[in-house]
Amino acid sequence: MYLEMNELACGCRRQWKIDVNESIDIFSLAINKIKNLTIVFKKMDDELSGACLKLEKENIIFINSGHRKGRQAFTIAHELYHLKYDKNNFNVCGLNSDDEIEKRADLFASCLLMPHGAIETYKLNNNIEKWDLDSIIDAEQYFQISHQALLWRLRHFLNEITYEQYMIFKEDVIRNASIRGYDLSLYTPYLNKEYLTIGNYIKLTEKAFKNDLISQGRKEELLLDAFREDIVYNLNDDKSF
Repeated sequence: MYLEMNELACGCRRQWKIDVNESIDIFSLAINKIKNLTIVFKKMDDELSGACLKLEKENIIFINSGHRKGRQAFTIAHELYHLKYDKNNFNVCGLNSDDEIEKRADLFASCLLMPHGAIETYKLNNNIEKWDLDSIIDAEQYFQISHQALLWRLRHFLNEITYEQYMIFKEDVIRNASIRGYDLSLYTPYLNKEYLTIGNYIKLTEKAFKNDLISQGRKEELLLDAFREDIVYNLNDDKSF
């Protein structure tokens, strides 16, 4: 299953004209490559990672806004599997599910963010003979993948670290990244907002207003429903750019 999902993920990268060895910004990539996609960040129970909904002309991904950015990136990649390859129109996804489809989606997500060949190339380019905490944190920062997802991959599918190493390496990731000089955004929620909508919904609202299909007041109502007070009240000050 691992190699099958890796090939599927690499096929997506080829289709999207992205080199298999490149790191990707899955947040912007998903919106650019998946037609009519809206991503909604919302507060959920911690054991829920996200959900996705396929409608006739719209695709919606829901992301747990309380999870760390690395986990949220993994969830988006996971939900992309459901949107592209799952026959179900609606999926709610939790952590550590034993469902066969969820396992396939997890593997697809891991390989989309960090293809098997990319790991081998990264090891070669960085002279990694054995993975230690330094090389693991360097790699997760480069690929923008969660610490847990990388450890899971190295332990369970590549047999590159032992169980004892896995248990040691998984502790105190924020401190360990900090003392190695890294920005900690990978280990905090994306944009650090409990509720946020990005993608097609915002674009359609603006388009409807410009085409005189909705009033200014209705536009503002729709944006507020999407938790975009920043647009309605012009809270994004870009005068310095």
